[in-house]
Amino acid sequence: MANRRQSISILIVYFIVYALPTLLVTGFPHLGSQVYLIQTLDYLIGAIVLGYLAWHHASPNTIEQHPSSWLTTLLWGLVGTLVVIVGQNVILSLTHLLGQSTASANTNTLLAIGQKYPLFFLAILVGAPIMEEIVFRKVIFGFFVPVTGGIGAAVISSILFSFAHADGHLILYAFIGLFFCWLYHRTGRIQTSMITHILMNSIAVLPVFFS
Repeated sequence: MANRRQSISILIVYFIVYALPTLLVTGFPHLGSQVYLIQTLDYLIGAIVLGYLAWHHASPNTIEQHPSSWLTTLLWGLVGTLVVIVGQNVILSLTHLLGQSTASANTNTLLAIGQKYPLFFLAILVGAPIMEEIVFRKVIFGFFVPVTGGIGAAVISSILFSFAHADGHLILYAFIGLFFCWLYHRTGRIQTSMITHILMNSIAVLPVFFS
């Protein structure tokens, strides 16, 4: 019951964090570029609050009963990064062969903002990955595992994760979501998928620094 209350609290805070920048732009259009600084702080504070809610007096869920060592967690996080990058390239290559666009409007928009306001990259590299792993893997995947089993829970979590990014690449994001669920389940630590998620985003951002 305590974990359920914490999960509901996490979801509420998550929606507030993601809705706040849009509400500010709508209510205070004169903010201009300051909204990106606010969004960065919003995401970082949101990650801290969600982390506190996720681990403060929380009992391990079904997935976390037998966690791997921290060294194993780190190694799987690194290996996971390689696997997800290869998987992305394969899916994008197939997408191209089918004559569909491989461009990600979501990613391009975030990178364009980061080029003008580098501090915004903290939201992409730290805030968003931590919050998304807590919400889509620890809370949603973790909640459904006892109900639907691991596969069903992973499918539900990954579909929601894919729709949340809403840029047309549903299969790509579903693959990423499924793989992150597997990493979490494999090690029993949400930090594993967090490491992979952060490194995956970092690799996407690197070309901006070298351009």
